[in-house]
Amino acid sequence: MKMSAVILAGGKSSRMGQDKAFLKIGNRTIVEYQLQRLSPLFEELLLSTNLPEKFAHLGLETVQDFIPDRGPLVGIYSSLLRARYSHLFAIACDMPFISPGLITYMKESCKDYDVTVPETERGLEPLHAIYSKTCLPVMKEYIDKKDGKEPALSGAKGRVIEFFPEVKVRVVTKEEISRIPRGNEAFLNFNTMEEYQKQVDRKQ
Repeated sequence: MKMSAVILAGGKSSRMGQDKAFLKIGNRTIVEYQLQRLSPLFEELLLSTNLPEKFAHLGLETVQDFIPDRGPLVGIYSSLLRARYSHLFAIACDMPFISPGLITYMKESCKDYDVTVPETERGLEPLHAIYSKTCLPVMKEYIDKKDGKEPALSGAKGRVIEFFPEVKVRVVTKEEISRIPRGNEAFLNFNTMEEYQKQVDRKQ
């Protein structure tokens, strides 16, 4: 199945104090590190950001949120609307340690579902998930219903999954992930400089 992918780089990185996408792993920024690993897996790559000029050097098509500062759900919706293909893999820019095996497994599992999402010890991982364009009407209804009344939407992944009960979801279980080489490493992320340094040190 041909598929699009988007790196979600629209977060404010408030706890980090600087843009996570431009932190370094080796001699590459995190977003460059992700692109190198995603490129062989997808036919189209997008970048979700409301500051496209910061990423112009990457030569990627950028997607701005149709409602600014409303969090990852709007970023996923805007990118899914723009995507060339029927399915979109969305990943947060603070998840650099991509597992091609896990993504391939998810792609093979997504055909009959609206959302294909892994589950880890933290719960569902909607910022490392595949979304079908069949989700668009439900996503839009949910976003419109909020109508700016809940600024808390601009944060936790929990807000993204609230529409899941209204669509057909395939959960990739912890047991499935554990059977994939380095599958669990895909969910290593960071919100502070201390967490970033710890994860980078583990990988070097």
